[in-house]
Parts: sequence; structure tokens; C-alpha cells
Amino acid sequence: MRTVALLLVSLAFWKDTNSRAASSRGAKAFEAKKYAQSVEAYRRAHELAPSARSAFNLGTAEIAAGQREQGSATLATAIKDPALRADAYYNRGNSALAAKATEHAIRDYIDALRANPNHAAAKRNLEIALQRREQERRNASAGGQQNQQGQAPQKPQPSPSDGKQPPKPGQVDMEALLRSVQQQEQDELRRMKGKASSDARVGW
Repeated sequence: MRTVALLLVSLAFWKDTNSRAASSRGAKAFEAKKYAQSVEAYRRAHELAPSARSAFNLGTAEIAAGQREQGSATLATAIKDPALRADAYYNRGNSALAAKATEHAIRDYIDALRANPNHAAAKRNLEIALQRREQERRNASAGGQQNQQGQAPQKPQPSPSDGKQPPKPGQVDMEALLRSVQQQEQDELRRMKGKASSDARVGW
């Protein structure tokens, strides 16, 4: 019985050690921008010791290697971990933005900000994605007007005075969310300035 117990402990130690070694190889390959090698190493690490962290590393490497759909699916495991959720949504949003899936990118950046309202990179990329969506809508509108040349004019549809469509029931108002995040940042900066002046520390 002792032999069996010893064997099980040794096997677990071997798997853990080899998973760490594979993960280390994956990190080095990723840093060297050898993304295909990074995917292989991280996949081995994940097979040996599956975890949210190993799924995050593997999914991120898959996206970097151009395997966007697979990487996004792998990141779904990492999203379940609260400690990794914001970064996993952020990486998945970057993948969607690179694939010109703007709506998916916007949703992922919003979810990243919900998980961590102070995620500056997600906030910046959400702004980029919203601008891109607005540009896509303008381009589509301009293309539609060109296609209608030579046809009878159609009755214009009423629209809000600012040109933006109101959100449908149950739909997230992304501009309002972005304003809310910006307001939180300003409040936090004011709070930090107030605290710094009250502490009156030298060198800050």
C-alpha cells in the first residue's frame, strides 16, 4: 500500500514539474515571438496540469499565433477565474478587434471593465472599438446613399437630434458605460490628490 501511495505522489510531482517546465518554455517562446512553439509548450502544460492559468496562457498564445477562434474558446475557461477574468476578456476583445468583429470586441471590453473598472487598456481599446464602429456605420451609410443614386428618393426615417440611436430594451448603452468609467477614474484621481495633499509627503 505504501508503494502505491509513493507512486501516486511521484506521478503528481512529475506532472507538476513537467507542467512548469513546459509553461516556462511557452513563456520564453512567446517572448521571442515564436508563437507556434509557444502554443505547443503551453498546450503541453495545460494537458499535464489543467487550470484557469494554463488556459489563459494557452488561449493568449493561440490568439497570437493567429488561431483566434481556438484561442477565444480556450480563454472561456480562464474567464471563470475572477483573478483572470478582466485580462481574459481583454485578450479576447483584442482578438475580435483584430478580426474586425467590432461588436464582439466592444462586448468583451465592456465585460473586462465590469470585472475591473480600473483596466486602463480595456478602456482605451473600448474607445477605439466604439470609434471604429461609428466609422463603419458612417461608411455603410455613405455606401447606401451611393447605391440609391438614380432611384426615386425615399422618405427619411426620424432619428434623435444627436444622430445616435437609443439603446433597445435590455441592451447595454456603451457610451454611457464609457462615461461612467471615465467619471470613476476622475473621482479616483481627485481622491488620490486629496489624500496626497493631506499626507504632505516629500518626494511624491
